[in-house]
Amino acid sequence: MPCAVDRHRVRSVCRWWRAAAAMQRPPPSFPMLVLSRFSFASFSSFSPAMVMTALRRIPLPSDVSIRWVGSFDQWLVGTRPGRECEDADGRCFLVNAFSGKTMNLPAPCAFHFFDYFRKTLPIVNTSGFINIVIHDREYSMRFRKVVLSASPASGSMCIVAAISGCALALWHPGMTSWCTCRSLYVNNSTDIAFYQGKIYMICRYSRHIVFFEPEEVDGRVMVSHVEQCITEPLPLVEGCEIDKCNIVEWRGKLVLIIRYADSDCANKVIQKIGIYSLDFSTNPHSLTELNSLDGDCLFISSCSSKSFPACQYEGAKGDFVYFVSNCWQKTTSDDPSFNVLVYNVRDATMATIRFMVPKDNFEPFTYSPLWLFPPF
Repeated sequence: MPCAVDRHRVRSVCRWWRAAAAMQRPPPSFPMLVLSRFSFASFSSFSPAMVMTALRRIPLPSDVSIRWVGSFDQWLVGTRPGRECEDADGRCFLVNAFSGKTMNLPAPCAFHFFDYFRKTLPIVNTSGFINIVIHDREYSMRFRKVVLSASPASGSMCIVAAISGCALALWHPGMTSWCTCRSLYVNNSTDIAFYQGKIYMICRYSRHIVFFEPEEVDGRVMVSHVEQCITEPLPLVEGCEIDKCNIVEWRGKLVLIIRYADSDCANKVIQKIGIYSLDFSTNPHSLTELNSLDGDCLFISSCSSKSFPACQYEGAKGDFVYFVSNCWQKTTSDDPSFNVLVYNVRDATMATIRFMVPKDNFEPFTYSPLWLFPPF
């Protein structure tokens, strides 16, 4: 089947297809976009002239209130709104998009009466501190992004980290509640990523980078060390403000991507994109600007990001970054759309490609699509 979405649809319902694919793996699929109402979009290529080739539904949970807030390989992380807690998630779960297997995680909105545990740690290189609590008597969280350290199939090797408001929440198999890490110093984090066993976080307003060292104590994951690893201000561009920041691992390095927008414009227009590698040879770490990705591609969305060698995909060109817009666009037609911003790292040029989406994949949601990276 030439269409990736068609292959994934068959894989999601046919165990014989999955068994055959495990024995003889086909070339890797292009990264796919997960839209609202459980539809997937695939593309003919990831060149600047990328074209959507298919928009299909794959059998997933039928509850239209689900938000997708993360992905890992073929796994999606979903949340449902809570009934008891306003503006909080009542359920969080993992679902394999192709086999349908589901794993329930502890509720992000919960009450506990036993086994309360709390400790406070300093945030190194700052005057701040962070409170770490297991079995908090009450917490109410609405997850913005969820990341996994490994496949859920790896059991206790998999750590789940989620950001919500001023909290970082941690979980791994066997735990019955989230370990919450709260501090005004890490309020409103904008992105997180696992890197070399640590959790790196970008804070939205203070624009600094913090890392957390997780540890396992009595079968529960918690934090043993917190440190601000970049003490210098993030790079600025004259006449612009920092609009969005993302972090992603690339070729064994941790990379910071900053989008700079007009500082005096109501409708922000991206003027520059900066890509910086964290230099771990210094303490605190420093930033080094990159002007090449050595032929690789980066795929960035608000809830999932990853790097790939372009040579894995026929027709793909290296040194490109693909950003999915964080909101749906209104158009004059009956169908809404979303944008993919394509950035050429070599010559610092940008192009915006708009994709029309059938209306039944839009209402009533305004959430951004996210990238899904099937390993096959």
